[in-house]
Amino acid sequence: MAGRQGNKGEQSRERPQRTTSAVEREMAIAFRPIVRGFLLALGLYYGLLSLAYIAFPPQDYPLWVYGVLFGLISSSAMAAGIMHRLARSACRKRTIEFYGLAGNAILLGNVTIQMALNFEPENLAYFVLAMPVFATVSISLRSTIPSILITVAAMLTFVHIHMPEMLGEYLFMALAAGISAVGMAMLMRGAVLRATTARLDADENSARAEALAAKSEMLALKAEALTAQTREMAERDGLTGLANRLSFFTAFGTALAKVRPDTQTTLLTLIDLDGFRPVNDTYGHATGDLLLCEVAKRLKAAVPRRSVIARLGGDEFAILVRRDQLTTSVEEFGRNLCSQIGEPYELGTVTANLTSSVGLVVCDRVELTIRQTIERCEYALGFAKKHTRGEAVLFTPRHEREMLSMSQVDQALRAADLETELQVFLQPQFDLELNRTYGFEALARWNSAALGPVSPEQFIRVAESSGLIRKITQILLRKTLHLVTSWPEHLHVSFNLSGHDLVSPAAVSDILDLVKHSGIDPARIEFEITETAMMSDIDQARRSIERIAALGCRLALDDFGSGYSSFSYLHQLPVSKIKIDRSFVVPLLKDASASKIIQTIINLGRSLDLDCVVEGVESIAELDILKGMQARFIQGYIFGKPMEARGVLPYLAAEARATDRPAHTQPAKLSIVKRPIRKA
Repeated sequence: MAGRQGNKGEQSRERPQRTTSAVEREMAIAFRPIVRGFLLALGLYYGLLSLAYIAFPPQDYPLWVYGVLFGLISSSAMAAGIMHRLARSACRKRTIEFYGLAGNAILLGNVTIQMALNFEPENLAYFVLAMPVFATVSISLRSTIPSILITVAAMLTFVHIHMPEMLGEYLFMALAAGISAVGMAMLMRGAVLRATTARLDADENSARAEALAAKSEMLALKAEALTAQTREMAERDGLTGLANRLSFFTAFGTALAKVRPDTQTTLLTLIDLDGFRPVNDTYGHATGDLLLCEVAKRLKAAVPRRSVIARLGGDEFAILVRRDQLTTSVEEFGRNLCSQIGEPYELGTVTANLTSSVGLVVCDRVELTIRQTIERCEYALGFAKKHTRGEAVLFTPRHEREMLSMSQVDQALRAADLETELQVFLQPQFDLELNRTYGFEALARWNSAALGPVSPEQFIRVAESSGLIRKITQILLRKTLHLVTSWPEHLHVSFNLSGHDLVSPAAVSDILDLVKHSGIDPARIEFEITETAMMSDIDQARRSIERIAALGCRLALDDFGSGYSSFSYLHQLPVSKIKIDRSFVVPLLKDASASKIIQTIINLGRSLDLDCVVEGVESIAELDILKGMQARFIQGYIFGKPMEARGVLPYLAAEARATDRPAHTQPAKLSIVKRPIRKA
């Protein structure tokens, strides 16, 4: 560290000290041709006007007026010409500023005197036209603003004297022109200053480079090598050696510009590694880095030559390949990529296995921008991760229609009266041991005034991408808590939290405030979280979960077993319940391995003192198998579909009659496991 600081100190001493005078000198040089051009234009204009007065004397002026005007015009031409010549070698800011002000004075003086001698309303436009001219030729605002203010004052004076009834209109016109001129002056000076600073930077860099080159040829060679290394670092991923995000998008822009629908198309591929995080967390970052390098090698071997392969960040990769270079179909190319990446990895003493989800889009539409094309490929990748994890998905017209539908949902969501249109439905959660319902899961429903009923999966996804999820969470949680106040006190409610809620400290504060002000025992409130919800910012999500648990609320890990890091979260987070994903229940009657997985998770929950809920149970056959596994808590259509809020109490009453038990009888309360959060 000290050595680096010492090197920086030497560099700073070698760097020429830039002074204010140097910047002002460069500014003066930059404005000099502008001011000289202005003076030349004034000289030529008033010179030609003088000749016109000699050749064609105005007949409608008195002789003394003619003499005054001729003297003014000819002297203005001479003065402008002399200053144009003198300004040729001027390099000081004050000098250029003086010549600019002098030119402004010549122009404004001529207009003012001519208006005073012979007022004509249409000539007031000269004042307005003069303002942008002053804004252009003035090197600083201290000369621009006075010139414009004097011009405005002169214009309004003539209006006040000759057309007082029009003063208001001309006042607005003058102010608009003046403000616009000042704004133009600020923008122009800012641009010139930036250009000047950049030129000084370039000059300083050039001087420093020349000085270093002059020391020795060896230093020059080292400088060239360092430049090459810097360029390589700017364009390449430091770990895998692939193109980085910046160079990839540059190459993608070039490829899109060459797209011809009938002759030349490009295939864009986005790859996301499924299961990389567990490898990285379990075996360490060194092993994770080695795994990424091995993936990069396989991608190089799997794509045609001259393709662009990039690591966009983390475990995300991208490929650009010309369509005519593929020897297979696009779908087969995607499957081959998944197959290559899915082969086991021998990483020293570790054997790692992972899959990849792949999104593909054929770039054959010249009207699409880079961003629009990326969005389509990301949609295909998201579809693969959600519905066909570990496989490749090609973006199709069906996906295009789905994206359009999401756009319509987004517009309707933004225009909706969410307080009125959002509803809470509730699905029972059943305790087999006590033979009765012990709680309900709150489920969001949206009956759009514009679109009708919209599926939660669709509008929640849109709300998360549009930033409306925080508002929706508050509305739904407030309605849910209001409903719970009318329930028997032994019943609890489960409420799903979005990942966007968890990574927002402000959103979590809103959630906690709603719980505190509801008057409900926090132990009756259970928040369900998923692995996906925590992936974007695991550290912030962990802090949010810690705050929720500290209030006394229960936490459930939803869709347990469907992700790759679910088991690692059990010892990192204060979870009191796990919910077995329905994807394990669906094959229960046909696949013995599904039964073993569910039994393992139930045993795991029992050994860790965690409640375990099996979701998606719909048949008696499934229920009988789960009873044999000693599953206790069940949720699914077999005990009740999601119902409106008004159906909860009748449902409980009917259940009590069926079991010959009073509806108010309280079963044993569920355990609340509070374990400290362990840092990953």
